[in-house]
Parts: sequence; structure tokens; C-alpha cells
Amino acid sequence: MRSRRAKRNLSFVVSCAVVLMIVSCTQAAPPLEITLIPAAERTPSRFTDPELAEGETQYNLLCAHCHGYNLEGQLAVTVPQTLNLGMHTVPPHDSTGHTWQHPDQLLIRVIREGIQNPLDQYVMPGFTDGVSDAQVNAILRYIKLSWTESQREHNRRVTEQWAEMDRLLGNAAAAETTPDATDESAQ
Repeated sequence: MRSRRAKRNLSFVVSCAVVLMIVSCTQAAPPLEITLIPAAERTPSRFTDPELAEGETQYNLLCAHCHGYNLEGQLAVTVPQTLNLGMHTVPPHDSTGHTWQHPDQLLIRVIREGIQNPLDQYVMPGFTDGVSDAQVNAILRYIKLSWTESQREHNRRVTEQWAEMDRLLGNAAAAETTPDATDESAQ
């Protein structure tokens, strides 16, 4: 008797969940208009350093449509809909975000492999094909320009700690660290 009641309760809960999912999926969200700027109309890079210019270009091509053209994170107009769906917003990469808290090895891995957890946040595609290691390093160097010196120092420290742990564990395939973005005179 008890197991029959438990099965009915479970069946009721599952039925309610399915109904809620169907109702929430059928409510149309207002269309989001995004205007892409043709390459010919984009402002040329302000950087004289070729690596920073490449980093800015690659960031704008691969990352900016989600993380913001000024590294500010998800477009403000899309945030309410994302939060209403119970998901996390796309983080900023500037000093207001948390990217600086992670070691370069992890940042490189996320760029290469993406983030595949659609229940928690937007799925981020991996960029394993068509993006060289030099381009990934250039993107990270470009992003780091927007961090404070103490944030860059924290990133250097956790990157060194990760590399040391890889050495201690004998991980020969450990990711290389990226160049520092502290030389702002190269802008």
C-alpha cells in the first residue's frame, strides 16, 4: 500500500513538472533584435602591439557577441529572460567579472573545450578548430588589459600554482601559461 501511494505521489510530481515545462516553453518571448556590425564598418584596433590587436580582433569575432564588445558580459536586455529561465548570466571578462580569479590553464581549457552545462548557464562552444594557441593567448592578453594590477597579480599567482601542481604531479601535457598583459605601453 505504501509503495502504491509513493508511486502515485511520484507520478503526480512528474506530471506537474511536465505540465509546467510545457506551459513555460509555449509562452513566446519577445523577439530579441541583435544588429551585427559589418567588418568594414568596425572601428580599427587602437593597439599598435600586433598581439593585442590580434587578441582584440579574435575576441570580437569569437567572444564579444556573448561576453560584450566592451568585456561587460551578457547584453543587459537579455538578462531578465535568462534569470527568468533560472540560468546564470554570461559573465563579464572585465574587472567586474570573475575571469581574473582563474588560472590561465583553466581559461585556455574553457576556450578550447567550452562549457557544456545548459541547465546552469548558456552553453559556451569550444573553439578547438580554427583558433591557434597564439590566438588564444592573444585573446587572454587582451582581456587582461581590463583587469586591475592586483587582479592580474592574483591571476599570475594562481597560474603559477597550477603549473607547479602540474610539475609535482608529473603532468607533461600541462597547459602553458600565457603572456602577461601588464605591459600597457604596447597599446
